[in-house]
Amino acid sequence: MDRIYKKLAIVGEVGAGKTQLIHTISEISPFATEARSSVDIGKEFTTVGIDYGRLSLAEDVALGLYGLPGQKRFSMLWDMVTQGLWGLLILAKYSDNFALESLQTVIDHFAPHRTKVPVVIGISHCENTDYADLDNFIEYLQVVLANYDLASPIYPVDPRDVESSIMVLQLFDALNDSYSNDDWIESDAG
Repeated sequence: MDRIYKKLAIVGEVGAGKTQLIHTISEISPFATEARSSVDIGKEFTTVGIDYGRLSLAEDVALGLYGLPGQKRFSMLWDMVTQGLWGLLILAKYSDNFALESLQTVIDHFAPHRTKVPVVIGISHCENTDYADLDNFIEYLQVVLANYDLASPIYPVDPRDVESSIMVLQLFDALNDSYSNDDWIESDAG
């Protein structure tokens, strides 16, 4: 039986949890491209290439998880995975100084509004945020999406938690007509 292979690009700013999410749900030992940061970015290591993991969606369907650096200077790596995307997961790190420009840059580059690639926005680092502040942040993100006529789900995610990470991926099931079985992702993956 031939295996169907799908690609999910995971992109977001530094420290949003891209590498962690892949480590949390990949069924293979992930390939990580982190290097010690030469500038203060709030953490010791940062992704400098394409992190890779894989998750089985069904017996004959595998999902490649491509974690991409969020900075525009790495956009040549984005080009390597844009063709044939099954979905685009944008991780937005909750903070008061979230850069809308970085979200716009990602949307401009991947152009899901033209290619019809499903997009889900996962908000990370929001575990201790009150609902009003989180709602304001979501509205902030929706303004950008509306400028592109995108009606993408926006959902809090903890990249360290298997169920939270899988739940965000399950949103793609509602966006893709490829599968009719709601249980295509096992909740005990990882």
